[in-house]
Amino acid sequence: MQDYGKLNDLAAAEIDALERDGIKLTPADIVQLNALGWAVETPSARLGLSRGVPVQVGGAWLWPLTLQAAEWLERVGPEIQSQNESAVVAYAMAHCYADGDALILTGDAAADAVKRWVWSLRCTSDALAEAVEQVLDQGKMPETPPAPDGDSMSMGDFSAFLSASCGATPDFWERRCSIGYALQVLNQIARQNAADGKPTANDPKIIAQRALGWAAEKIRNRGTAASDG
Repeated sequence: MQDYGKLNDLAAAEIDALERDGIKLTPADIVQLNALGWAVETPSARLGLSRGVPVQVGGAWLWPLTLQAAEWLERVGPEIQSQNESAVVAYAMAHCYADGDALILTGDAAADAVKRWVWSLRCTSDALAEAVEQVLDQGKMPETPPAPDGDSMSMGDFSAFLSASCGATPDFWERRCSIGYALQVLNQIARQNAADGKPTANDPKIIAQRALGWAAEKIRNRGTAASDG
């Protein structure tokens, strides 16, 4: 049963992310996010925390990888193999939801960014590796689902499929949700389509998830505009 007197986990994750970005939330913001978070819930089951559970280490928060972060690791990882593997994965986890070019950098620029970030941490390399393992244990990296023609589906194809099936933009699915959550949604879509062939873009849970993400983005944009002014 929903307990509207408590802070919803989905709302708590959004609030935490906004505060870490330096956004000052009003009481009305918190009430709105909490209401939208509870709207995602159902009486019989709950859509798990879409971002997964972060692990804190050395002053940083590591999140389960998003599609965008996983694609960056696959593309850039081999270029910076001289770096400690756990450090590179941890860097991607820590910057899953960060704005800027953290997950756009390649080559030497990416290697330097990882090195500088690791130096800023207040922990040992063993502690960082353990934190990475704790995050990965929430859901091992799954294989990319096959495309309709049987070939492997790229991350871009995957997010485009989710966007077409569930609404919102590919960027939403690539940056706002963990891979595990996105795959759960994909599995739900497949089972629903197999059962009755109906589209899922109007599913109340998916609508609520999009509404929660959009509300958080508007709050973030408001805070960014205020700081620029």
